[in-house]
Amino acid sequence: MIHCITRVTGIRAMAAAVALLSFTACGGEASKYSGDWKRDLYGEGEVQMKLASNGGVELMLPSPRWPDSVDMKGRAAFSGDTLIFRADTTGSPCQTSDARYVVSRTENELHIAGVGMDTCGGRRAALVGTWQKS
Repeated sequence: MIHCITRVTGIRAMAAAVALLSFTACGGEASKYSGDWKRDLYGEGEVQMKLASNGGVELMLPSPRWPDSVDMKGRAAFSGDTLIFRADTTGSPCQTSDARYVVSRTENELHIAGVGMDTCGGRRAALVGTWQKS
C-alpha cells in the first residue's frame, strides 16, 4: 500500500513539473521584454506600448496629434535580442518587408534600436529609444 501511494505522489509531482515547464515555455523569448512601457516622443508627448509575452505589440501615440486609441498594433517575433516584424501588408499596408529592432532590458528600462530600414516609418519613430516601465 505504501509503495502505491508513493507512486501516485510521484506521478502527481511529475505532472505538476511538466505543467510548470509548459507554462513557462509558452512565454517564449518575448516574455522577458513584455509589459507596459512609456517614453517621450521627441517633446510631442508620451508614447505608450504594451508588449505581450506572445509578441503582440500595441503602440498608442500622444494626443492631440494622434487619436486616443491604439494607433499601431501587430505581432512581432523574437530571435534572441532581435524583435522582428515580418512583411505582412494585410496587417499594415506599409509593412512590405521585414523590420528588425535590437532590444535590451534592465529592471525598469527597455532600450530599442532600429536595424536597417522599416517601411513603416511611424512605427520606427515610435519604437526607437529608451522606454520606462509604466
